[in-house]
Amino acid sequence: MSTSSASVDNVSVLASALFKRVDANHDGRLSTTEFQSFLENLLGKVSRQTSDLGSEASAAAPRAAAAAHAYQPMLGFDYVKLNTPTHATPKYVFARATQDVDLPWDRASRSAGLQKIVDYVKQNGYANATVTGKDTIDFGDGNGGVDVLTSDGVWWWGPK
Repeated sequence: MSTSSASVDNVSVLASALFKRVDANHDGRLSTTEFQSFLENLLGKVSRQTSDLGSEASAAAPRAAAAAHAYQPMLGFDYVKLNTPTHATPKYVFARATQDVDLPWDRASRSAGLQKIVDYVKQNGYANATVTGKDTIDFGDGNGGVDVLTSDGVWWWGPK
């Protein structure tokens, strides 16, 4: 096998592995949401590493980041707040729940799984949280219900 042939094979393997990583629902297609999530995550990592250049801590940062749990970016959620466990507003506890609770990607399954999300939220500071509809949760914080699921099954945070 020639060197150029080995390079092509390596690129094919890398491309296949990258596609599988980005194709979050494993349907063999890359949706706009999946690509956007991948791109936001990539750009966030590049931006953080670039801002660390020149600091003595930059060599330790990748090891520390690998040890900590990193949440994937979500449309409508601040990436830094999402990855700051002490930022425990209902919105960000909910966002972490969507990634920590294992639910399928389709809307019907997510709607049916809202109680699992609420159970997580209850364990993380909002004991009075309740499911109030097919796509709404009341976090028991006095603000009423919040619409947390779009018609196509994407998690979000919006007025009821």
